[in-house]
Amino acid sequence: MTPFTQMPSSCLQPLLCILLPLHFAGTETNPYLRPNVTLLFDSTVHSNSLRNCSCTAAVRHCDEALANLLCSCSTVSRSSLTPGGLRWDDSSRTLTVWVREPWVLRDLLNGSQVSELQLSLCTPVPIQGPAQYLTLVGLRKLQVYTSAKSTLHQDQALNTISKAGPDAQDSALRIAFLDMWSLSGVLHLKAYSVVGPPLQALKQHFPNLNLSGKDVQSSDLERMPSILTFIY
Repeated sequence: MTPFTQMPSSCLQPLLCILLPLHFAGTETNPYLRPNVTLLFDSTVHSNSLRNCSCTAAVRHCDEALANLLCSCSTVSRSSLTPGGLRWDDSSRTLTVWVREPWVLRDLLNGSQVSELQLSLCTPVPIQGPAQYLTLVGLRKLQVYTSAKSTLHQDQALNTISKAGPDAQDSALRIAFLDMWSLSGVLHLKAYSVVGPPLQALKQHFPNLNLSGKDVQSSDLERMPSILTFIY
């Protein structure tokens, strides 16, 4: 995982520190994916590889055998993945990622562009180790599912688009920082957003910030304020 510079308790300059209210979408625990999704997961059968599936039928979370049976799947070698290379902006299909090993987040998602994402933690225990953060560009909706039945918050969702604020927010560069421990469902999912500086200034404060994609590198976005969302 690309290291993430820790935020100090006071706001960094020139961060503008305008808190934006977020909309939390309440969900009922549902052990099944909704139909018409694109599903990615690290395969326990195909060692050290990723399964890429298109599912038109409902599939139970973290059920690899059922996904292979009901979905159209192909295998992608882990070595062929480009860190931060995923770009997903298909509003008609939700991108769903089942997580068993941290490398899926690090090699597939970190620094990528995705607007609507569902993450399912398919292990009985939370991801262990020091605090790690997943960086996502353009995230508008996040749903988190935890397979462990003993967890307090098994199915949670939130929209990162504020219902209040200037219309200019719609065209700003949006960067979300997701605390990977929040996938455990031990605590209620929380988030807040701040209006930050343009990308060039942001990189001065976060030199290890790894973002890719032509949209992120466009000269227009580099000059515009950013919206930073912290999910924990």
